[in-house]
Amino acid sequence: MLPAPVSFHQRRGGVGILNLHHHSPRSFSKLLRAPARLTNLSALLLSSLLAFSLLLNFRFFHLDSPTTQNNNAPPLLRSIVEALPERRPSAALGLDHLVIVPGHAIWIGAREEDAEVEDSWLLASYQKGRRRPIVFREHISLGSQIATEDPRALLIFSGGHTSPYSATSEGESYLRFARATGLLPSADLFTRVTIEDAALDSYQNVLFSIARFRELTGAYPTRITIVGHNFKRRRFEELHRLAIRWPKLRFTYEGVPLGSEADEREAAAGELANAFSPYSGDLYGCHAPLAQKRAGRNFHMRSHGYHAGAPELRELLEWCPKDGKQIFPGTLPWGKE
Repeated sequence: MLPAPVSFHQRRGGVGILNLHHHSPRSFSKLLRAPARLTNLSALLLSSLLAFSLLLNFRFFHLDSPTTQNNNAPPLLRSIVEALPERRPSAALGLDHLVIVPGHAIWIGAREEDAEVEDSWLLASYQKGRRRPIVFREHISLGSQIATEDPRALLIFSGGHTSPYSATSEGESYLRFARATGLLPSADLFTRVTIEDAALDSYQNVLFSIARFRELTGAYPTRITIVGHNFKRRRFEELHRLAIRWPKLRFTYEGVPLGSEADEREAAAGELANAFSPYSGDLYGCHAPLAQKRAGRNFHMRSHGYHAGAPELRELLEWCPKDGKQIFPGTLPWGKE
């Protein structure tokens, strides 16, 4: 059976125009199913409807996306950028000397009389009964002295949240200790001090403190001074400095002795076996056993934000050579040694 004829209005010149308005929905459906000359019309109408729908959806998602609302912010970092003040603190400008005091424990005291009491510190078992609080005080005191005497120095107490028994960090507790004991002037008199609270080992103490310096001041230091245990000197001078390719003449390590020769010898032996030797074969601490030790201290499952705070160090932050010894070959803000 042949399909029903399709009606046309006649225009002058005999050209017919398809009349869709005079058909019911049912007849219109039949019209779309008609073969030959009507097949193209059906395809055209359906294609137009699909294109219109896609256009509406594209405009909706595009106008609602974060990147179109703020073209100046990196797509994945807008929440960080928006939280930063427009201007850096005036005290942070023009500084070029980074003074690092790595943390070794968390002080949970509040008063000066708690400073050297072991119960006011969260100590590891090997630190107890060895006058470690007195030594930690000497670290904080010397670092504070160096920073206050140099108007271009920024003092950073570095150390993460390394205890399951406290939500505070080593770095924060050291700064609180310095204020409570008067080793640093009050906050309204001395502002060239901050904390770095993500480091989980000595390599991160160095690298993360450099990143924190950049985050706060907007620039990188030209000199670094580190205050720590005397028995750890070689680890910092020969391994950590080498790993980040920091110039030797602009790197100073101030070692503080433990006070007992026997304690010093025992600590040196432990340093060689548990730190210097492993780091010698794994300069960036990203393989076993150093990586496991780092993760084992991260009780609170925290992570750093220095990819945003120090973007020039992104590649170095992620560098992990398979052999553990290949020195980072990329460009660094402080140039070549």
